[in-house]
Amino acid sequence: MEKQFRKYLNGTCTPQEFAGVTDSFDTTVEKDIVEHDILEHWNDILQSEGENKENDPLLDQIHHRIALEDSAFVTKRLRQYQIWLSVAAVLIVGLTISSIAFYSNSTIKPIASVIQKISTPFGARTNFTLPDGSEVWLNSGSTISFPQQYGEIRSVELQGQAYFKVTKDGKPFVVKTGYGSINVMGTSFDVKAYGNENFETTLVEGSVKIEGIKNQSATLKPGQQSILTSSSDGFILKDVNTGLFTSWKEGKLIFVNEPFKNVARELERWYNVKIELRGEKLKKLGYTGTIEMETFGEVLELINTTTPINHTFDKRTRVLIINGR
Repeated sequence: MEKQFRKYLNGTCTPQEFAGVTDSFDTTVEKDIVEHDILEHWNDILQSEGENKENDPLLDQIHHRIALEDSAFVTKRLRQYQIWLSVAAVLIVGLTISSIAFYSNSTIKPIASVIQKISTPFGARTNFTLPDGSEVWLNSGSTISFPQQYGEIRSVELQGQAYFKVTKDGKPFVVKTGYGSINVMGTSFDVKAYGNENFETTLVEGSVKIEGIKNQSATLKPGQQSILTSSSDGFILKDVNTGLFTSWKEGKLIFVNEPFKNVARELERWYNVKIELRGEKLKKLGYTGTIEMETFGEVLELINTTTPINHTFDKRTRVLIINGR
């Protein structure tokens, strides 16, 4: 019976032996024998587990199969990662090529050039050269803007007063102001475009065409000046002594019977002061004189001796009040 029972537990008994063993489970006589055989078999299993024996062939096959499944899973993942890395590499290369192409195109045709701005406060003046080699003198209280690199048109924007000596290079040169624009090729001229004042262009040499914001236009010859006032419908042209209107770039202010309100305005910019004229008669009073390298105090003494005025000056607020005598 013991031999049959062990064959039963190992799954190797014949059908007849299987039936004999199962029938013995129901008989009281065989009960003690069955319990003894089960206990003995259990002890054998425990003993065999504690001896670190090599796995039997079936267990080896199971472990081998598990290893194959794990290997196949890992291989599949690696293939997926390789595909993803390949796609990522293509994207990176594509982005790099696009960036290089964009950079190359942008160097050929810049989307927007760098704009430079130069400003002179009241009491100061400056002289500099534009990217094309043209020279500029910038008067007090003025601002000019221009691209670091010109395209087909050499263009600058001006607020205030500037004298230009334009270099000829085949490209049009345009000065844009709040009143209009001046178009030139190569020439020397003065532009005065302060806010709330007359728009004046004085041509020294060459030729310029002026266009107003209200479709006004004028073409100047050397020695001519154009004036656009707030009340005029078009440009007023007249022949002038250009030295009177360009001497400021040499550090001189020359006035010939100039209305005193215009003189006061020039002095405000050159000396960074505020001048208040008391009386309409004083504003229309003509002044003739040259101011060159004088201090503000010396200028006041000069005007006081040549013009019938009285003045008071507050050094703290820098406000000069002028009354007629």
